[in-house]
Amino acid sequence: MIAVDVMGGDYAPQEAVQGALAAAQKGVPLILFGNQDKVMPLLAHYYPRWRSLPIELVHCADVIDMDEDPVRGILRKKDSSIVRALQAVQSGKAQAFVSAGNSGAVMAAATIVVGRVPGVIRPAIGSFLPTTTGSLFCLDLGANPDCKPEYLVQFAYMGYAYVRLIKHIAQPRVALLSNGHESYKGSMLVKNAFDLISKTDLEFVGNIEARDIFSGHADVVVTDGFTGNVLLKGIQGTAKAVMDWMKDEASRSLILKILLGLAYPLLRRVKNKVDYARTGGALLLGVNKPVVIAHGSSKSCAITQAIFFAQKTVDQKIMPTFNETLQVLLEKGKTTIKTVKLQPAMKQVQL
Repeated sequence: MIAVDVMGGDYAPQEAVQGALAAAQKGVPLILFGNQDKVMPLLAHYYPRWRSLPIELVHCADVIDMDEDPVRGILRKKDSSIVRALQAVQSGKAQAFVSAGNSGAVMAAATIVVGRVPGVIRPAIGSFLPTTTGSLFCLDLGANPDCKPEYLVQFAYMGYAYVRLIKHIAQPRVALLSNGHESYKGSMLVKNAFDLISKTDLEFVGNIEARDIFSGHADVVVTDGFTGNVLLKGIQGTAKAVMDWMKDEASRSLILKILLGLAYPLLRRVKNKVDYARTGGALLLGVNKPVVIAHGSSKSCAITQAIFFAQKTVDQKIMPTFNETLQVLLEKGKTTIKTVKLQPAMKQVQL
């Protein structure tokens, strides 16, 4: 069973309900968490025979809004769809959780309700991004806007362990996102993280600039949640802008319109490489159970894909294997974090 927060997201509950129905029609058993007065009419509207599908609906009186303070929201709204769905995962009634809602609230609630993997300081959101040679795994993509160097070291271990498991690469190359490849470049956070990661036994290839992440020179790129989220949305926005620019230029003449039409299948394949709807969501790594966070502006297709991704994660038993490996790596890495002397931060810089 997959627990789905159908009240989370910019287009909830309509798009979340449609996405859930599409997944249920493919045989994925679901527990939907949301306000039944809003959800039941939608289920009946989009699929009148919805009761014949493997769907269970759990009424939740509260909703944590997208712009609501995460911690305050989960403490005040214990009957929210996010909290109740994660409680179902923790109890074993459901095996994974999916939400396009307030990502900060999902992380905070998952940390409290589901619990962190022993040794993990902060969970992180990770996902694969396309490169010219395949893909790389990037984290954190938004869970931790403010980080300490120790967090980034753990993110490096998380990415390393996940890529080894999913892509079967014996020694994934780990890079640190910075404003230059030189070791002295970057903020105090990046410099101190560089020193820590370089002392581990990971295959650390040093700093990497944003313009080079698509080159295939790294298998894992580590950054803080603020920078990672800006990077991700910058990639998505750039891809959309390029497509819009091409359409605008093509509108200037009939010949250009014809040429664009002929090239459309190729352009669509390129656009799909950075389309978040095709992957659906990203895993919150460092917690005990599968938690999938979808984009806040997800439409029904993205919700469906996020559910499929969660089900695949459960079927392949990815999280138990990953968490076990991560624990071993973190235990080995404790000495590094404790013994390396970090550079003092300037007063105006907060780590």
